[in-house]
Amino acid sequence: MEESFYDRVSKSRLYSLGDKLGDVMLLSLCFFVTSLPIVTIGTSATALYYAINKRVEKNSATPVKDFFHSFKQNLKQGISVTIVLLLYAGVTAFNLCFALFGFNGVHLPSLYTGVAILLILPLFFTVPFVCPYLARFKNTVRNTIFHSFTFSTMYTSHTFLMWLYILLSLALMIVFIPSILFVPFTCCYLCRRLCERDFNYALLLKDKREHPEKYAEDGDEDAVESENDDDGNDEDNEPSDVDEEGFEE
Repeated sequence: MEESFYDRVSKSRLYSLGDKLGDVMLLSLCFFVTSLPIVTIGTSATALYYAINKRVEKNSATPVKDFFHSFKQNLKQGISVTIVLLLYAGVTAFNLCFALFGFNGVHLPSLYTGVAILLILPLFFTVPFVCPYLARFKNTVRNTIFHSFTFSTMYTSHTFLMWLYILLSLALMIVFIPSILFVPFTCCYLCRRLCERDFNYALLLKDKREHPEKYAEDGDEDAVESENDDDGNDEDNEPSDVDEEGFEE
């Protein structure tokens, strides 16, 4: 039976490109709109990561549905994590301003400026991984923040690179407002490439600790590593596929 005109068009490269560009714009717009309340920024970033991961790993044809599925699922925890990080950011920002410029005529010793700068580091080494971790794994708010900090300090080069992506994306969206239709997706996609590599390696180490017999023969290690990479996400990429203790020793 001869293919219809629609079938030929839907299988063309141009249609495929348009479909992918549509996903980029729709997901970026979903992220922007759901981030407007500020306290939902973490939940929105988590949902964006989840939707992109399903689109890439599982070739999902419903990215917007995936986005709002994750948004609803992680709403409470995402807001809690965001509020904690925003409060800490506010306190450290005030602390740094106090150290640099004083407050009501009161000035602290110059040595305290270094202390105030050091207090920013926990925030710096937590933010990049917190939303990807929340999108991939189920855990408490405390453990989510702790494990995100652990990943950031373990993979410092990835942390600095992700901060570069984030800051450049923010600058571009401020300078060129229409870029909100593609910048959030692009930034999240680039960060995902780094995070998934780190997550899969951590899962491999966790599997080695729990099942050392699988790695008794050196010849089997590559095969097991490949298998682990394939199994890093469950069928629906639900955060609940990892136990509550996550990667804790």
